[in-house]
Amino acid sequence: MKSDQENPSGATPTADGRATTFQAVQGGQEHYSGETLLVSAYAVLWALLLLWVAFIWRKQGETNARLFDLERVLDKAAADKAAARKT
Repeated sequence: MKSDQENPSGATPTADGRATTFQAVQGGQEHYSGETLLVSAYAVLWALLLLWVAFIWRKQGETNARLFDLERVLDKAAADKAAARKT
């Protein structure tokens, strides 16, 4: 690297030693197109979102079942207590 030769100590080169304009690389090719990366990123995000919603949906179903069981137990206890008072 040219900057390593100019500054052998490995310190950050000064502003005078760095390029200040864009210089295209000749012959270099992209490994992936930007469109492919963008679509892939959105697909991963949507998949994660759908998995999260499915997880929350399942947990909500479990919570509703527990709440229903609790209400049933409380109603039974209240009915037993009312029946005990009548006798």
